Amino acid sequence: MYIPKKRSFGALLLAVTLTLGLAACGTNKEEAAKGTTGNVTKKEQPPASHTYTDALGRKVEIPSEPKRIVAHFYAPEMVSLNTGMVGTNFANARLVLEEEQLKGVEDIGGQGSAPSLEKVLALAPDLIIVPDFLDAAPLEGLSKIAPTVTMPYSGDVFSRITALGDIIGKQDEAAAWIKRYKDKSEQKRKELAPLVEKGQTASAFVVFQDKQLYIYGPQRLGPTMYDALGFKPPEALKRLFAEKENEDKMWLTISLEKLPELAGDHIFLVTQDANEASRKGVEELIQNSVWKSLPAVQNGQAYVVSNRWAFNDSVTLEWLLDEMPKVLKPQS
Repeated sequence: MYIPKKRSFGALLLAVTLTLGLAACGTNKEEAAKGTTGNVTKKEQPPASHTYTDALGRKVEIPSEPKRIVAHFYAPEMVSLNTGMVGTNFANARLVLEEEQLKGVEDIGGQGSAPSLEKVLALAPDLIIVPDFLDAAPLEGLSKIAPTVTMPYSGDVFSRITALGDIIGKQDEAAAWIKRYKDKSEQKRKELAPLVEKGQTASAFVVFQDKQLYIYGPQRLGPTMYDALGFKPPEALKRLFAEKENEDKMWLTISLEKLPELAGDHIFLVTQDANEASRKGVEELIQNSVWKSLPAVQNGQAYVVSNRWAFNDSVTLEWLLDEMPKVLKPQS
């Protein structure tokens, strides 16, 4: 995930408020003019809406069938659900999506974890979806533009796409995506049955730019390793993420001494491709005697993969169903 630096939104919030106020005044004047000339028009019925309680416990009145959605950080799921997305954060979306998938969608840019209020306002959205880590100031500003709901950022993809289906009136599409994914998972598991022995374990690690070693929990590569292809998590990994303070964590830093008990029969080591410190950290790790002593390494079942593998979204999960089997199958 890419999150740039933060900045103050006070001035932007004031500008948005003034802009919306002027727009409202203009509308009121038009209505008054119509009333004085006797041109009475039939009042349009408001779109069907319902109240949604978001990730922060806020009750938000949202359209039941939104047509112009700004989705901040959730572009892959919007593509999977074939929605009317008009804006998203390209810095994150382009890590996963192709340009063709972003055709007709505008970049809402911005600095820090928030989008540009001006760019969002210009798109005239009828619904805005943001992650629950967004600061209060930009959340308030966005809420003045259109109904804005927060989504859990650390949740699993299946819960996320189901919730998004509920929010935007695409429940059938969400259910269809989950079924399609599970059907393909079953197909891949059958194909790999000769290569994945019953009870074999797998675990995934990453070296970030701080050159520290982290282990992934049930998310990220987990759905592909465990649910789709049938590997089991090592017992030490299950115990680690079952601890109360770790239940919601997507990854945890570990010492090199802990690596042997957390390493599975198969190991996936993620490197941050564009970060020199991460790449150097991976190079140092695989030259370490602890790494070289791991059974997975000695058996040729340790794989260094790109950070594309570790994104937590619907498009990546589908992509991994094809990519992970490629590294597991013997090369001809």
